[in-house]
Amino acid sequence: MIKILVGMRRTGKSTLMKLFIEDLVASGTDPSAIYYRKFDEELEEERPDLRGLIDDVRSKISVGRDSFIFLDEMQDIVGWERAVESFYDAGAEVYITGSNANTLSSQLASKLSGRFIEINVYPLTFREFVEFRRARGDKSDKNKLLKRFQQTGSLPAVALMEEGDADLIDMMLTGIFNTVFVKDVVQRNEIRNGVKISNLNRFMMRNIGDRVSIRSAAGYLTSTSSKTNPETVDSYISMLESAMLFYRAKRMDSATKDYLRTSEKFYCTDIGIRNSLVPPHPDDIDGIMENIVFMELKKKYGTVCTYDVDGKEVDFAVWTQNYKAYYQVCSDISSADTLKRELAPLKAITDNYPKFIVCKGNPGFEDVEGIRIIDYDEWVKDPF
Repeated sequence: MIKILVGMRRTGKSTLMKLFIEDLVASGTDPSAIYYRKFDEELEEERPDLRGLIDDVRSKISVGRDSFIFLDEMQDIVGWERAVESFYDAGAEVYITGSNANTLSSQLASKLSGRFIEINVYPLTFREFVEFRRARGDKSDKNKLLKRFQQTGSLPAVALMEEGDADLIDMMLTGIFNTVFVKDVVQRNEIRNGVKISNLNRFMMRNIGDRVSIRSAAGYLTSTSSKTNPETVDSYISMLESAMLFYRAKRMDSATKDYLRTSEKFYCTDIGIRNSLVPPHPDDIDGIMENIVFMELKKKYGTVCTYDVDGKEVDFAVWTQNYKAYYQVCSDISSADTLKRELAPLKAITDNYPKFIVCKGNPGFEDVEGIRIIDYDEWVKDPF
């Protein structure tokens, strides 16, 4: 099978490829049977066309069984899927990375359907983040590391930077965003004026954890003198998703188990990028907590949605073949009214899958009518 590593830029796809290559060589594979090329670091005029790519590969290795071809960020080569198909049909093992979900999925589905495995590459989980910091000699306790994880995110390059380099970390995060935004949003979609979609991106980052309707987003843009229509906003949101700056939390109807196409939620792939672009506000805590819980669940289980129970919303439902559970996220449930509000949608669910409220601190009880109450800090350190 062809292996496709898909993820936002700077999540570590190229590093994983190089580790695969090192492992192959260490296990006895002849280096002359391995081809590797990273296309996004080449000048546009240096990039080959389809014929040039095929000729270059065949001039450097004997394409066939026991050969390995690694093509890093090759989605800008027109017809690349035909080259991959020819290498695969000749018996080679082919690995690809890409930073645009729609481009890859549409081209793979048309040419390589049933012959590839898609591997999603996300920013680090908190556990991986801790491992990175320990490898750098950081002996900080996990509470301190969690605070940094919430503030600067978990892109590998950022995780390896020292805490005292706050300005450099911010520059790194801003630079990563600019690269993704320019290359994978503006240039890829041939947007002539990026102001509207830039304003939309900020609106979505500011409103993580809130439902976002196409109409409300269009209204916001109009209020910023970027008048537009709902169709354009819908298209722009798809572009930001394809660049994997955001992941969409679809709404599942509890009765039909169908997805509802109304007022969905969007979460940032990396909370550090969001925090570098959006000025901090005291009310951000619930949205940031939701974002981190959503991404930790997504990294672990893949499929995460919001759950509609007769108009009541459960923040997240994990709905996979092997695991199903429901999660409410709230910074403070010390108020009886708040606790009642958070419990209501979970109590309305009639099945017996696990139900959790993830909150800051210890409210003094661990269970309410079978619904587990979990400290957010402890859950992020060891999610389930």
